[in-house]
Amino acid sequence: MDCPRCETTLESYTLYGKEAVACESCGYLGVTVEHRSEPKEIESWQAALDRFNTG
Repeated sequence: MDCPRCETTLESYTLYGKEAVACESCGYLGVTVEHRSEPKEIESWQAALDRFNTG
């Protein structure tokens, strides 16, 4: 398989059953990622003060 950036042959790496491809020439990494996160609940000032005063 060739690099989508520079068309150099990609190297394949496997670790713990997961495989990734990388280009030694331009640094491209063919690693799939998910860019989502869980929304964080924001603590109110009153809840923070209550927690502080009871602890």
